[in-house]
Amino acid sequence: TVTVGEPLLEIETDKVSMEVEAEFAGVLLKILKGPGEVVPVTETIGYIGEAGESVPKEGAAAPISAPAGAAREPSEAATPTSESRPSATASAAAASTSGPAATSPTGSDGNGRVPATPAARRLADEHGVALSQLSGSGEYGAVRVADVRVAAEAGGTQVKASSLARRVAAEANVDLAAVAGSGPQGRVTRGDVLAAAAAAGERAGSGLPAPPDERRAIAGMRKVIADNMMKSHLGIPPVTLNASAEVSRLLALRTELNDGADQRGDVKISLNDLVMKAVAAALADHRDLNATVDGSDVVLHGEINLGMAVALPDGLIVPVIHRVDTLPVGRLARRTRDLATRARDRKLQPAELEGATFTVTNLGMLGIESFNPIINPPQVAILGVCAVSEVPAVENGSLVVRRRMGLSLTIDHRVVDGAQGAHFLQTLVGLLEHPARVLR
Repeated sequence: TVTVGEPLLEIETDKVSMEVEAEFAGVLLKILKGPGEVVPVTETIGYIGEAGESVPKEGAAAPISAPAGAAREPSEAATPTSESRPSATASAAAASTSGPAATSPTGSDGNGRVPATPAARRLADEHGVALSQLSGSGEYGAVRVADVRVAAEAGGTQVKASSLARRVAAEANVDLAAVAGSGPQGRVTRGDVLAAAAAAGERAGSGLPAPPDERRAIAGMRKVIADNMMKSHLGIPPVTLNASAEVSRLLALRTELNDGADQRGDVKISLNDLVMKAVAAALADHRDLNATVDGSDVVLHGEINLGMAVALPDGLIVPVIHRVDTLPVGRLARRTRDLATRARDRKLQPAELEGATFTVTNLGMLGIESFNPIINPPQVAILGVCAVSEVPAVENGSLVVRRRMGLSLTIDHRVVDGAQGAHFLQTLVGLLEHPARVLR
């Protein structure tokens, strides 16, 4: 059986992943689309009704029952994923079984799969927690994120590792606990395991067999990124301009603003927050870059809405901060943290990914000193923020060390000329080198 509000499945659109909840109570009568299938907008993916009712012939491969309601896609074409409820028919059967609620450990759904939310599965995978050993606190005994966190804390320090890293470690007989992770928050990646295995092989004086080849479909978010990048590459003549700013004052300002932030309970302001404020101020003086292409027209936007590129394990997503020029830097910092966190947790709403007029992407934390960011159509420009490096400089005949941050601006040469891009960078460099202007 299915209750109103019960999670039925998880869908992945070109921008976000989200759970779909049941809008009707009853019995899950038929599943029309399975995990991994691409489904057009508004197409029926399943039926919920009362036991004994029959499914319309046009929607079913075999007659079962006419629904009280049909489970449909939300507003964008999406792909049902295997992270959804294991098998909707099996879940419905399990949900309708009479008897006491799930006890510890949580039982499987009849197919050997423990009922759990997608977020709980991801977290359990990262922490190496066995879902079968948990007592689920969710409806019908489903394991939730809170259950996984409690188990992880009770079990002491857990090794964070991707599924692929765990599999390779098992094949190569590598102890994950002894591997230093290079992924987000210290997560162990496949590369880390291979490096550890190679080092162990060298120490032992014998090589290890190479891991097997792996074939992955270019699908879901990766497919959309591929299509958008190809569209940009084929349709936009890009020009990338590089500059740098001396950011000693900017770094000092960040330190001053963050002084006592922990005691006050404030979110700390990052260098990227200050850069985005400076970008917004520069765009106010260079509207030609705060623009999008619409057919044969270019639209110069009044609002300054900045896209903020956030890296995910399987792709890239760009949430949008609206009216950045009007936000105090502290409020901007809270907004960027919230969006980045929910982007990594796949909890963004579609509206939070729309309306960008310019994009900022930052690879500085990875030590990148220069790169050619790719424009996100229909925008006409994108700024790449690079690493802060100590470089020698000659001032008044003396050799000094300065801290400089690289800036890489890519423009759409159909509508923006090199001189326009250069003037924008000059303004931006001036703001970054005299950051008090950014806070006015």
